[in-house]
Amino acid sequence: MPRTLVFTGTYNERETIDVWVRGVSLHQPDADLLVVDDSSPDGTGAILSALQQEFPRLTVHSRPGKQGLNTAHLHALRFGLDQGYERVVTMDADGSHQPRQIARLLAASDSAGFVIGTRYRGGSHHAPLARKALSLGANGASRLLLPMGISEYTTSFRVFSPDAMRAVTSARLSFRGYAFFIECLEVVHQAGIRMAEVPIDFVDRIGGTSKIPRSQILLSMEALGRLSLRRVRNAVQR
Repeated sequence: MPRTLVFTGTYNERETIDVWVRGVSLHQPDADLLVVDDSSPDGTGAILSALQQEFPRLTVHSRPGKQGLNTAHLHALRFGLDQGYERVVTMDADGSHQPRQIARLLAASDSAGFVIGTRYRGGSHHAPLARKALSLGANGASRLLLPMGISEYTTSFRVFSPDAMRAVTSARLSFRGYAFFIECLEVVHQAGIRMAEVPIDFVDRIGGTSKIPRSQILLSMEALGRLSLRRVRNAVQR
């Protein structure tokens, strides 16, 4: 297997992080694990410190204060490049992305530089109706405004090759928060990196509470519009 790093970012995930570490270690015993924790006030960091004694492949980077999930992902991709990993898997720590399905994405990465888990083409979405409707609307708008041959734009269950890592970490990104995940796809697409998607079964979080504020929904829609206009301008300039 290519040298692989599996990453998640945490902020107040004391109810879920133990399950995540054990699940990834069970299903990907040859992979290294990285958790970037933003000094969670609920004690997530203390749980991670204890888990490091049991799981030597687990690395924990603690950052001062809440710096955002997008910067945690960029931190992980830079770390992956610096440490020479051939694949970096990104996923949520709340149990919605299942460690047993990492193997599906890694298998697809043998022939694609970027892989994303999809809840649509063959996948499933087990979550409250409001969240399902939000995801369906966001992905529908994304397919309309930023077509790139995929059905899923918003899940963070992804695999990056070194080329994809370099494309994202070297780009001049404009958006923070959850809009970052859509812009990240556009960067990979514009870099000409082959993309693939694999069906996943997305389930509701196993503990804690959702961290998607309404302001992030509006910012994501703004990002879609601006990225679409950028495409149009670039096409006209060519």
